[in-house]
Amino acid sequence: MLLPELDHKATIKQVKRFFEKDFQTLQNMAHVSYMDIKSPTLSDLPNKSVTSNGIDSKMNNYMYAIEILAKIKEALAGIRENKRKFIEYRYFKCLTWYEIGELTGYGRSRGREILNSGLIEFAYAFVDTEDLRVIKKNDTQ
Repeated sequence: MLLPELDHKATIKQVKRFFEKDFQTLQNMAHVSYMDIKSPTLSDLPNKSVTSNGIDSKMNNYMYAIEILAKIKEALAGIRENKRKFIEYRYFKCLTWYEIGELTGYGRSRGREILNSGLIEFAYAFVDTEDLRVIKKNDTQ
């Protein structure tokens, strides 16, 4: 069985939207201002030892956000380091392309290529939590 063909452009757009909108909302819900993706541990996330039985929706939202942030971190752990750095700089630290270029030595065009490649890898790594991939529709029937 062949894997379905991925629409790279649409998938990149979908993952960017996830990091620009959903990720920021999750951090706000979890009361986390910055998540360090370098560490394989979840020490920067609040402890999620509270059970969900009988907890109001505010706590449920908090716990949900903590869980999803942990899954984001787990998915990022499987991405190559240079690509992971670009995701961290762009979406975790909200750096400009100029600042990213200063840190990495890459120009904007090459930096975007590396970032986009990392976003594709993230889409595959995160698929068990949320499928951000966009599959090309087959026009032949």
